[in-house]
Amino acid sequence: MSAAKARVKVVVRCRPRGGGGGGGGEEEEGVVKVLEEQQGLISIRAGGEEDATEREFLFDDVLGEKVGQEETFERSSKAMVDHVLEGFNACLFAYGQTGSGKTYTIFGEEDKPGVAVQAVKQLFHNIEKRSGKQKTLVYASFLELYLDKIRDLIQISSDGESKPETKEGSRPNSRPGTASSRRSEKQGEGPVDLEIRENKNGGVYVQDLRSTPVHNVEEVLAVISSGLRHRQTYQTLMNEHSSRSHTILTLTVVSESGRGDGETISGKLNMVDLAGCERLKRSGAGDEGSGIEDASLRAKEAVIINKSLSTLGTVVMALAKGDASYVPYRDSKLTRLLQDSLGGNSFTTLIATIHPRAVDAEESLNTLQFANRCKNVVTQPHINYLDADPEGQAKIIEKLMREIAELKDEMAAQKEHYEEKLQHKAGMMGSSIETAASEVEDGKHAGAEHDRGEGSRGTSRGSKRAPTTEKHKQAAAASDNYVSALAEAQVNGEQAEERGAGRGVDGDDVTAGDEQGNEGEVCAKEQRVSSSTGVKQEERGAAEARDRGLPAEALRPAGGDDCQGTEPGDAAGESADQVRGRDRAVEGKQLEAHK
Repeated sequence: MSAAKARVKVVVRCRPRGGGGGGGGEEEEGVVKVLEEQQGLISIRAGGEEDATEREFLFDDVLGEKVGQEETFERSSKAMVDHVLEGFNACLFAYGQTGSGKTYTIFGEEDKPGVAVQAVKQLFHNIEKRSGKQKTLVYASFLELYLDKIRDLIQISSDGESKPETKEGSRPNSRPGTASSRRSEKQGEGPVDLEIRENKNGGVYVQDLRSTPVHNVEEVLAVISSGLRHRQTYQTLMNEHSSRSHTILTLTVVSESGRGDGETISGKLNMVDLAGCERLKRSGAGDEGSGIEDASLRAKEAVIINKSLSTLGTVVMALAKGDASYVPYRDSKLTRLLQDSLGGNSFTTLIATIHPRAVDAEESLNTLQFANRCKNVVTQPHINYLDADPEGQAKIIEKLMREIAELKDEMAAQKEHYEEKLQHKAGMMGSSIETAASEVEDGKHAGAEHDRGEGSRGTSRGSKRAPTTEKHKQAAAASDNYVSALAEAQVNGEQAEERGAGRGVDGDDVTAGDEQGNEGEVCAKEQRVSSSTGVKQEERGAAEARDRGLPAEALRPAGGDDCQGTEPGDAAGESADQVRGRDRAVEGKQLEAHK
């Protein structure tokens, strides 16, 4: 099983200004500010006094100077424990300049445990809650990379050698991992410079590295305490307890998958404390007059540390591009050991530690730039299944084949279900379309019959020609309308005579003149409409009239020339108003019958 691609989580932690060596104190103004506008936003002012510039960076989270150890674990590393119990690999590593608080963040002190100790407690707490459901085993390994050589800290601790005496005048130890670990390879500290190998799956491991079973928190803490006592740490001008080696604490958790299929999964939790980068001039390494012990060896350690961290930066830069054809993992043992954690099978978290003092501004800026590149690195974590014997592999293959068959059946059922739904919807849509089309056709027929019943003027331009039977029906309807129009015109004519006579008696010539002008305009418009029907329509109307037994002259408007104007006193002594009223009424009805 594979998880979605995961991006490296980046958390920045600022240590208090009063700690560390190299000058400066609590009263000094810091150059680093944790901005409250947005989570993970931080600014730093770096450069000379005259050309200082302020830059902002955005990370997953930023922990200010007052954030304690427990909150640091909650906000940076707690989720990794759950990933490991689910069969994934997880890695937490601290990066920063010497004296910025990397070892304190990872391992802490007795009364202030670091994230590694809290992760161990959280891991066994979760295992105890699952004890009734699945069996779980935990193994621990602890190594350091000193002078580019891999040393097994558990093996060294188990040799039972006595702690060497410190030189006269040296500072006594105040916590694990201090000057008491000063040893040389001549003292017989067990296997040194272990070899890095690669398994058949492409994973990296250290050959002959001891992995001891641990059953509770106390046993893991004993491994950590013993390993830190033998870690190479020395005093420099920048750090009283400067780590001169990289350390990697690995907890391997083997458990049942929890799905009842009998499969065994394995997850690894790597906690890496990198040695800090440093400048020889500030640390005093290589300067015999600086007062530090064995300055020439300190210079050699610093050179090798800086070289490995430079290679780490090159690897991160190549991974951040996303399309690099070559990543130089093999250029350093450190990057080779972290190969899976950086760009492979792991959930990875970086804690970048910085010092907010002005004297450390340049080193802090370099750390933030490295962290900014790391957040663009993408890993591909997946569940780790332990290799099974041939019989077990056959069972796994059989199980996977059954799962594939079940998925295919489920997909086929889903496909059939959705096809039925689509067909049903298509049928409903087709029925709706047919109903709508039928309604449209019925509307067209009804409209056509209505138009024919009203005696419309022929067929409109671009429409289809009506059948012969429809023509007969149309002609009969037009004739009936014509007869009715004549009768109604006669009645209207009589009414018009009465109105004309009334106007003649009253002598309202001005009003009659206005009405005559309006009637003349209406008559002119009606004549233009009538003439547009053409000669063929008049002939068709005459034929229809003859079929009904009417004279052909009946279609001609009586007194049609009156539209040109009629003088008063025409029409057998009738008044002009009476003549015009009667003729226009007959003419209007006849035109309506034609339509």
